[in-house]
Amino acid sequence: MTEDKVCIGIALVGADIQVATRASGCEIAHGRFPAGPLGTAALLSYLADWQTPMRLAVATAGAAALGLALAVGAPHGREVFLVSAQTTQTVYAASDLARYAERAI
Repeated sequence: MTEDKVCIGIALVGADIQVATRASGCEIAHGRFPAGPLGTAALLSYLADWQTPMRLAVATAGAAALGLALAVGAPHGREVFLVSAQTTQTVYAASDLARYAERAI
């Protein structure tokens, strides 16, 4: 069950890292960070502010996205789902990925 977890979708889109955050079935935050080392550091800081278990769904459309997924999943208490961007012809939005993270597996 995901009632006690924050669910976050992360998508690397162009020059941005797009993020959507859901809790209790509702989107509670969204934002973007610049793709690159500074944006990754800002994203890691954003994730560190949540003092609760997390489920993260990260679209993996390339090596940079895979590296990002590995970076965000390092701390204990985080479940990370790698979502292949090649499973569909559309680009995943961060909000879609956050909903995916909410689903029980």
